[in-house]
Amino acid sequence: MNIMTYFQLKRVLNQSVWITLLSLSFMGAWRSAAAADVLFIDKSSASSNTLLQVKVASKFYGLDVNAVVLADGGQQRVLAALSDPKTVAVVVTADALPLLNRTLILQKNSRKIPLLIAGINENTSAALLKDWSSGAIINCQRSSLDANNNWYAVANVKDVTRQLGGIKLPLSQREVSYLTIDSNAASLVDAVHGTTSLPVFVRSTINGQQIFFAAETQPIEIPASVDPYRQQALFATLASPMIFLHYAAGDQAWHTPGDYANFTIDDLWLREPYGHVNYEQLLDEAQKHNFHATIAFIPWNFDRNQTDMISLFREHPDRLSICVHGNNHIHQEFGPLDSHPLSKQVGDIKQGLARMERFSQLTQIPYDAVMVFPHSVAPTATFAELRRYNFLATANSLNVPSDAQAPGDPEFALRTATLKFADFTSMRRYSAETDIPEAQLAIDAFLGNPMLFYAHESFFSSGMGAFNSTADIVNKLQPDMQWQSLGYIARHLYLERLRDDGNYDIHAYSSTIDVTNTRGSETVFSVDKDEDFTLPLIVLVDGKSYPFQRIGTQLHLELPIAGGATRHIAIKYGNDLNLAATDISKPSLRIWAIRTLSDFRDDVVSRTSLGRRFIHSYADNGQLWNRSIIAIIVGLMLLLLLVLRLRRKKAVVSHHSSIVEQNQ
Repeated sequence: MNIMTYFQLKRVLNQSVWITLLSLSFMGAWRSAAAADVLFIDKSSASSNTLLQVKVASKFYGLDVNAVVLADGGQQRVLAALSDPKTVAVVVTADALPLLNRTLILQKNSRKIPLLIAGINENTSAALLKDWSSGAIINCQRSSLDANNNWYAVANVKDVTRQLGGIKLPLSQREVSYLTIDSNAASLVDAVHGTTSLPVFVRSTINGQQIFFAAETQPIEIPASVDPYRQQALFATLASPMIFLHYAAGDQAWHTPGDYANFTIDDLWLREPYGHVNYEQLLDEAQKHNFHATIAFIPWNFDRNQTDMISLFREHPDRLSICVHGNNHIHQEFGPLDSHPLSKQVGDIKQGLARMERFSQLTQIPYDAVMVFPHSVAPTATFAELRRYNFLATANSLNVPSDAQAPGDPEFALRTATLKFADFTSMRRYSAETDIPEAQLAIDAFLGNPMLFYAHESFFSSGMGAFNSTADIVNKLQPDMQWQSLGYIARHLYLERLRDDGNYDIHAYSSTIDVTNTRGSETVFSVDKDEDFTLPLIVLVDGKSYPFQRIGTQLHLELPIAGGATRHIAIKYGNDLNLAATDISKPSLRIWAIRTLSDFRDDVVSRTSLGRRFIHSYADNGQLWNRSIIAIIVGLMLLLLLVLRLRRKKAVVSHHSSIVEQNQ
């Protein structure tokens, strides 16, 4: 890994200051054009659940809400907005329908901008619903639901619902408003109550104009939580505007440059077999079922790998890769700061990198500077240090640091990656060893989230095809899925949107990204990344210093890219890392014992079902097992002392008896 020292960075920074100053006028000319608009039409300015939902969905997609209140004489503003090329979607509340001229609105909407009529309830005029839908929507009614056996069913309408088609979403309301429709309307989402399906979100096409109708939903509070599966309930409360705006805005909404997935196996090193893992068979399954396997490699193992396995990884980088799994992997070595001082953690970060560099030298296998923490996620301060030492990201079952709270922003729950903590990329992943709801994966696929999975060697006790069914589900949901290494995914972890001037905005979730211009002509990419600027840094484009701007808490740069070309953007942070001077030796007998026992656990104990149950139980109840083991050891020691004492007492009595016999 080519990591600059602080002083090297400082020299380059000084040399590039004049470049930055001279280029300000150029960059100012290319500042981001305004985002596309969602025209929101309401009867009054009073806040409503419909407006809140539209604002949340618009923010997620990077769209501005242009709210027009008809009570304030906003009819002309509506007509003007319909002619504005920035407008990509129109949302009309049911309350506003009596104040709108349907014929005039549809005539003025010459571009056939998709329109959503939202917040429909039993008080909405049936005549207006029939008029706006050309008879496809008959009326709206309300129905009570039982406490159980309710869900939302998403229809399989490829151009609208896409990957969501056929899934079930949580339905926690006790009453639902639903639409009565005829055959000219296509139901997109139904509220299912037992065996009854009640349409709540439908589409009708009138002379080429797409008009969507959404029944009113009750406000539901989904508490902020680190639980990744909270995503399903939250998405269910926003399904209609999320699906509608995804369809209406297209490339002008935030979207990912591709669809990515990865499967990581923790703890392994390059020897065969390791526990239940056979690498040749793993490669064969990955090729047959189209997935990529990353080994979360413990740096302590850098010099104990088999030649045949090294060759296998070198020859198949498209299916096999390496990332970083702690340093020594001695339980939670990146744990709470009161028991794991930050200085010690920094030492482990440096040593881990130096060992991985040595691993690459010995094997000629590259590795990704993506940290998978041993046992559980680290504190926020550790995230900051990983950024300082130029890690790309961290990937764990939770993407919230151990000492932090999950943000209440709905966007946080809906995306699998975040920069909320120390401006460092944190990605969440799913355990393949548990049942993952297909709805969770479908939502991720629909939103463009990278899908990351992980397991341990015991996962393959049933055979090397254990992951195949999960890979097949993912590939069915997203036929264009790209299974890649964690490093590749981190380098493509950004959102892009088409601007109204024909160029692109980029919001980076990683300090290093590869941006490709898929168009045939040169395009300017306006790149932003959240940055607190607490560390010295430089920006490199294709390895050369590049000017940037600091705009509040955003690092910004303007980058022209030729048609079909890819540019490599890297933010490099100053640090004191000296790989050559970092000790990578392994003198600790304690660490050697832990690693040896871990290998024994994976290679021997896990061979039996009883052993695997013990391993899983220990993983879930480690402290209880430790206390139990200590209690057993103490009990055995006390028993041994008691036995020795009894033997000694018996020996004394026997000796005394023999003396008495001799005296007689």
